[in-house]
Formats: sequence, C-alpha cells, structure tokens
Amino acid sequence: MNIFIAGGGRVGFHLARLLSVDKHDVTVIEKDPNRVEHVDYSLDVNTVQGRAEDILCLKSLDAGSADLFIAATGVDEINLIAATTAKGLGAKQVVARVRDPIYNESDILYETLMGIDYILSPQALTAHEIVNYIEHPGMVATESFGRGLIQMLEIRVSVVPLKEGQTLKDLPLPKDVLLGVIERNGDVEIPRGSSSLHENDHVTLIGRKESVDETIKMFQGVEVRYDKVVIMGGSRTGIHLAEVLENRGHSVKLFEWNMARCNELAAVLKKTKVVCRDATSRLSLEQEHVDGADIFVAATHDDERNIMASVLAKEVGAREALAVVHQPDFAPLLGRLGIDHAVTPRACIANRILKLVNRERNAALAVLEDGKIEILEFKIEASDPLAGEELKAIKFPKQSLVASILRGEEVIVPRGADRLQTGDSVIVIVEARSLEAIQKLFQR
Repeated sequence: MNIFIAGGGRVGFHLARLLSVDKHDVTVIEKDPNRVEHVDYSLDVNTVQGRAEDILCLKSLDAGSADLFIAATGVDEINLIAATTAKGLGAKQVVARVRDPIYNESDILYETLMGIDYILSPQALTAHEIVNYIEHPGMVATESFGRGLIQMLEIRVSVVPLKEGQTLKDLPLPKDVLLGVIERNGDVEIPRGSSSLHENDHVTLIGRKESVDETIKMFQGVEVRYDKVVIMGGSRTGIHLAEVLENRGHSVKLFEWNMARCNELAAVLKKTKVVCRDATSRLSLEQEHVDGADIFVAATHDDERNIMASVLAKEVGAREALAVVHQPDFAPLLGRLGIDHAVTPRACIANRILKLVNRERNAALAVLEDGKIEILEFKIEASDPLAGEELKAIKFPKQSLVASILRGEEVIVPRGADRLQTGDSVIVIVEARSLEAIQKLFQR
C-alpha cells in the first residue's frame, strides 16, 4: 500500500517502522529537520521536510494517491486539517490522531463534515484496553475468526499447568485448541513442543471458542474479579478510565496531587472518590488503604512516576498493579519489578491502524506484541494450488504456524498429514519478518 504519515515523532516513527517492515511504501512528512534526519537514518522509508497542513506541500507530494493517509503529529488541529486536505486531494482513507476529548466526543460530526474516515484518540484506546483487562483479569487481547467460531485469546499465565521438567508437548490442551505464541519479558516465540512455560508469560490460545474459554482456567486457576480500582493521575486517560469504570459498577478511587485539577475531577466524576494526594508516597497509599485494592492503575504522563507508584502499590498490598508507559522499551522490564501489566498508548493506536491497513488484504487479522506477530485468515479457493496439499508437503516459512482450520462448522488443530480443502478457512500465525512470504504462499 502507498501510505503517508504526517509527523515523525514517537507515534509517527513507530507506525513508519511497523509499516515498513510489512513492505508498504511509506512516506513520512515532518517539519523538524532533526526528526527528518532521525527517521531517514533509522528506517527504510521516504522522508520529506514540510508542513503536513500545507495543501501545496501535500499536492506536490501527490498525497492524493495515498491508499492511507495518517495524520499523527502532536497537534490535533494540524492532524484534522492534514487529514481533511489529503481526503480532498483524493486519498482513499484518512486517519487523524487526536488527544482533546472535544474532538473525540464529536468524531461522527468531524468524520461526516470533514471526510475523515477514522478519528483515533490514544488516551481513549488506552483506557479501553485497561478496562478490558480489568473486566477480564489476565486477558491481554481477544479476537474472533472464522465466522466467530474460532477464538484467539492472549492471557497472562498465573498458574503453570506443568510439572518441573515438562514442556509444551506435555500440556493437556483440548484437541481443538493450540498454544500459538509465548511472550516473555519482551521476547516473542512461536513455540514448539520443547518450549517451556513460566509464570507471568503471555500466551496466545487459538481454537474453538467454547474450548478456548474452558482452557483459560488451566492457566489462571480460580476466577478473580477486580471490583476495587485505584487510579493514579487525573490525565485524560485517567478520567476516561474512571468514567467508564464507575458507570459499570466498580468502586473507583482516583489520586491526583494538583488541587485545581482535583476540583475539576470532583465536578465531573459522580461516583469516583477523588483523593488530592501524591500516590508516589508510601504514606499516602497506606493511609488511603490501597492494600485493599484489587488493582492499582498508574496513568499519569510520567513513566517513572507510574512505575514507582505501581511498585509501591504492590508493596503496600494491592493485588495487582498496571502501569501506563509511553516509552515501549520500559514495558518488558516491568515484570521484573513485580508490576503485573503494562499498557503503551502508542502501541494501542499503532495496533488499531495496523488492523485497518491489513483489513484490505485478509478476511481477519490480529496484531500482537507491538507488531512482532500477526495472525491472518486465508480462504482456500478451488483454483488455489494449495487445495488438496498435505501440510507437511507445503514449504511454510520457519517463523510461521498453521494454528487452525475451519471446515464447515468443524474447528481443526491440524497435523502434518492433514490436507487443505476447497472452502477451508486457514488461521496462520506468522512473525512480521515472514509476513510477505506467507502472503505469497497463500495468494499466488
């Protein structure tokens, strides 16, 4: 695809890196010459120094030919103008990143009047991911494939269902469920039978929906609920999170150290208890009884404060701690500090955009581990050379795995002797570096 990205900051750079790995034709527009130089040196993409809101600049770059135009600068108004201009010049799809809630709350009007296809808020997407984690403890991601019959769940392992010395080949999974991905401290692998399993690993299960739901208990033991939630930070993410949780019946307490901001929050939040204290103080956490919290969420703009407060909350006695980190390199380190989960805003928006990009190529798609792993669904047609072939005879890339086959209403976790048949829906797990190879294999 021909993709333009306005903005070479954290979000724009991250998107450009992921999309260039996927072999898309990417052009980054950035006004800061230092950022232009950084992007040009680090990534295999086209770079242009210019103003994305300038119609003459976009026209000279032929932005109207874009299959996708992503406005991801740090200024909402520039993003809205750039996306609208690109759409007017002929871009097929345009996306604007916004932070101010006024734009996100009126997204339908902006999409209708300005022709913007998607208005995405990193704060809202981050809050949505946190809510999903709170309401489904231990569940990191979920997707459906094959007309909803095949379920994919990424969960955190709190109970290892293996004895010492045992490996995945000893794991008593149902015949229609496969363990397809293991993430451990930032390292990702498509496992084999000899792979090990550790507490706090993130594992991805794929198979028949009912069987996958039952299998969760194997890795998480007794089902838990997070009713008492403590949030640190009256940021846009924090307030959005508090509003959603209080409306869903959770008991919510929010720490904010700035008195003026506390008064604003108290006027908006109807059921949330707003506490005007510093949550990086152990004394504050103890006096506000954070030891009784089911989960502590640190959601300020400061990664170091979020990490520090999360560690303190766990030491004080909170059952779990979740930290929002804007620097993705920090995320793999949090588990070593005893923090249970990390959410990265730029990864939230990047994963959403990657799904939009790949929706054109495949019937369904999931993007995992910050774009390192993708899960695709392919339909086998009568004219497909793979129809009738045994899986063991097909030369799949080493960094790929056929996870399941949907044949009618039957979900099959395949073996080497299984043959692909016309009408099959094939779910494939693949590392990003082998994405092009697997697409050529199925779509030649």
